[in-house]
Amino acid sequence: MLRLGQGLVTFLPVFSFKDSKAATCVALAALFAGCGAERSPDPSTAKLAVEVPATPEPVATESMLEPVAASDPLSLEAAPLAVGGAGGEETVDDILAELTAINLGGEDGKSLGDPDKVVALMEEGTALISGGQPDAALAKYNEALKFTEDGEDSEVFFNMGIAYKAKGELVKAAAEYERALELTPQYAEVLSNLGNIRKDQKKYDEAIAHLESSIKIFPGNPKTHNNLGTVYAIKGDVNKAALYFAKAVHLQPTYFEARQNLGIAYMQQSRLDVAEKELSEALEIAMGGMAYEKQRLAAAKAMLGAAKTPAEQNTARGEINAAEQAGKLAAGKYRRGMGLLQSVRARRSAAPAP
Repeated sequence: MLRLGQGLVTFLPVFSFKDSKAATCVALAALFAGCGAERSPDPSTAKLAVEVPATPEPVATESMLEPVAASDPLSLEAAPLAVGGAGGEETVDDILAELTAINLGGEDGKSLGDPDKVVALMEEGTALISGGQPDAALAKYNEALKFTEDGEDSEVFFNMGIAYKAKGELVKAAAEYERALELTPQYAEVLSNLGNIRKDQKKYDEAIAHLESSIKIFPGNPKTHNNLGTVYAIKGDVNKAALYFAKAVHLQPTYFEARQNLGIAYMQQSRLDVAEKELSEALEIAMGGMAYEKQRLAAAKAMLGAAKTPAEQNTARGEINAAEQAGKLAAGKYRRGMGLLQSVRARRSAAPAP
């Protein structure tokens, strides 16, 4: 009998996402895009793919400033800056020293922080995670906290959770997500990632609660629907799993993983005709991905041929490497999709005529 499984896209900067009852219908799968490699599974074992939203850019907010009215407009001609200390007048240096000594603060004496510095450090951390350096990213995020208001920021905590997840430290990742939720309880992306962590920890009821909360806040995220479907599949509730996979496909028709998962769920329900339809669609998407990466690789090689400086050559080589890796992933998706499609067609051929 076909077995449902799962997989995970962790971070694209993406995150891995058995009691005896679920073991008969679900097999846990390897990390999907997060590890940068894929294996072609046995067609008899279907794997559910899980994805996690990419890290959002932190947003700095500003307080509204009340304009100050003046009785008479001032100009440099009318009120020149003092340049000397004669007659007890303040010099420019005196004024600058006084401004420097002022301790800008918010309500209750809290520091307003330096939002621009936080944003810059967050961007550096995200780039480091994308480059496979989560420890260096964590150092940047911890530094960013020094410039946040009162040393707390839900965006920073969120990214720290992603970094710990990339290191495989689930407990620490969950703790950072919890810190983010204390500051921003309606943070849909945090709820989704925390749900995936709880799933990894086999705390399936908690996972469902977090993922459902995320969907209530942001119902338009197809990846959260797909992830929730995989949790229900693990618990053995294929009907609910199929419902959420179908919602994910409705939101994003070109979502390969959701279409493939929906086809697998239909196979479990013995709905072989619609299973074949969904798996055929998924295979076409995979083929399109392979064609795109092939064109991308050709363009990158042309870029390298036209490069005139070492910097341009390094950029082109980086694009070639990225296109080659993405091409391998696309080819892996195609092989899995073809194996599943052949399996469902074989089952339809063997089924007795109505």
